[in-house]
Amino acid sequence: MSLSVEFVIWWVALTAAWAATVSQLTLAELLVGAACALVGAVVAVGSRRALGHCWRPDVRWLAWSGRLAVAVPVDTVRLLVQVTPRMLPGRDVPGRLSRLRPPADEAPARAAFRRAWGTFVLSATPSSVVLDWPPDGAPVVLHLLGPGRTSMGKTVVR
Repeated sequence: MSLSVEFVIWWVALTAAWAATVSQLTLAELLVGAACALVGAVVAVGSRRALGHCWRPDVRWLAWSGRLAVAVPVDTVRLLVQVTPRMLPGRDVPGRLSRLRPPADEAPARAAFRRAWGTFVLSATPSSVVLDWPPDGAPVVLHLLGPGRTSMGKTVVR
């Protein structure tokens, strides 16, 4: 991917993220968001190039966004119902670690993008956070809050 295409993708994505968080989008807000996104795009592209990372995303991984959109409200309600009562003094909050093994035969550039995007997706859900995802193919270590399955985690490492 050329430098200019990567820059434009970052700029559009960051501007869209800004616009999604503003309660009332005015021209001034849009211009400020686009300016901030411009700086963010420069930093993102420059950082990736300086670190020498090369990512090869798989278009199928965009489906994780849909699962994330469903998982966030479902996890929020589930945690409010199951975990909040346990946060009273003298009660334990049920947390646990889960280790999931990513594909071993994946190209390094594709594995790097899976780690980056997968860490974001898994950590964006209220019930899980990625503690470690080593680049050497070792298992992903997730901290899970509350009882429940790791279906989102299994989807990401599949």
